Amino acid sequence: MAESTQDQASQDSPPTAGYCSWHQRIADGVQRIQLSEAGSGGTVHYACVHCIRIFKLTPYEAQGQ
Repeated sequence: MAESTQDQASQDSPPTAGYCSWHQRIADGVQRIQLSEAGSGGTVHYACVHCIRIFKLTPYEAQGQ
């Protein structure tokens, strides 16, 4: 029987930690944000849960819904 480990994440879950482009620090639960502003060049950034709420950002996965 295969054992599951805690470091395995499902495909739908965001990374557990990463760089938040808004407050410019490593944070837990970052999500991909795609800017649609002119001049952004389609750059993809990541934001933590707190910055998503504060700045009213839309995670990339939710934009297609």
